[in-house]
Amino acid sequence: MTEGEPDTVLLRQVSVDEAKAARPQDQPEAENQAESQDEPRRRKRASGRRRAVLVAVAAGLVIATALATALVLDDTAPDRPVAREKLPPGTEPVVRGDLVTEVMATGSVRFTGARAVKNHLTGIVTWVPSANTVVEQGERLYSVNDKPVFLLRGELPAWREFKPDMPDGEDVRMLEQNLAELGYTDFTVDEEFTEKTEAAVKRWQKNNGLPANGRIELGRVVFAPGSVRIATAEVRSGDPVAPAQDVLEVTGFQHRVSAEIPSKEQDLAVKGAKAEIELPDGERIEGTVTSVGAEKTTQDNTKVVPITVRPESSRQLGSVQSADVVVVLQRLEAEDVLFVPVTALLPAEGGGYAVQLVKNGRVTVVKVKTGAFAEGRAEVSGPGIDEDARVGVPKL
Repeated sequence: MTEGEPDTVLLRQVSVDEAKAARPQDQPEAENQAESQDEPRRRKRASGRRRAVLVAVAAGLVIATALATALVLDDTAPDRPVAREKLPPGTEPVVRGDLVTEVMATGSVRFTGARAVKNHLTGIVTWVPSANTVVEQGERLYSVNDKPVFLLRGELPAWREFKPDMPDGEDVRMLEQNLAELGYTDFTVDEEFTEKTEAAVKRWQKNNGLPANGRIELGRVVFAPGSVRIATAEVRSGDPVAPAQDVLEVTGFQHRVSAEIPSKEQDLAVKGAKAEIELPDGERIEGTVTSVGAEKTTQDNTKVVPITVRPESSRQLGSVQSADVVVVLQRLEAEDVLFVPVTALLPAEGGGYAVQLVKNGRVTVVKVKTGAFAEGRAEVSGPGIDEDARVGVPKL
């Protein structure tokens, strides 16, 4: 080994030692330099990692949302249209029946058989009946000089005095028939006024406060076809009366209604046709057309046809003496059809009409075919249009 070798070794050793000694001082700066050079790269890598994480999270959210939506749709999707028809304010049933048009005319109700009772006595009226009084066979009609005038049944008016030896006649037979029906008998009912007739007359006079002389003066009895109803009294108690003077107005018991319908509707007004009579309170009663007059022109130049209607039952009119009523005639437009209120009809797409069928709280709009119209009702047919089905209508 030469002498120089240790020196070399020493130099290397020193160099190593120096390097070791110098490293603690120089490393921070180098590391700082390295760190400063690596900082942009680390930030870039971190930013890249953050973007990757965000993309992954977003993708996960999209997938989760899609899965959740798919699950919700699978579990809760309703089996109905997205938009539902709104319920109408009200409903009415579909009805099966006849569609009828009504023709109305104002009329007046009166009693039939109205006539005047004429007096044939001279004196002072001492009693008259009140209106609506019913006078029957053998009863008092009114009184003159405190003596009654009686109602008897017969078709002929009394036109002469009844007395023995009078000429035979139909009026004698009528008198004897009344006496027999009132209980005064023991004679033969015929046209001859006999002694037995005279005896029966005396018994009748005695029982009714009249002089029993067997003679009945003209004016003491009034013949009528049957019982009468007093409409009005033309005189009052205390009034003087003379022969041929009207004292009472009497009627029968049946009502009749007189009306005038437009000439264009006269095809409905035939004798025997059915009609209705609407009373002031709105009640309707059945009637029949009994007469049809000739066409005439009213003061306002309207052409009308006068008709008379007889109620089926006068009992429903009670004792009404006179009143304004409405006569209703009907024209059949359609028989045994389904119909709805006209207000239920809606415009349909493409023209025509539709209705809202309402069932179990749901509304279905269906197109319908219309037929006859009458009195605010329309004939309809179509899918789901059945009797008692309900259709939407406006709220009135």
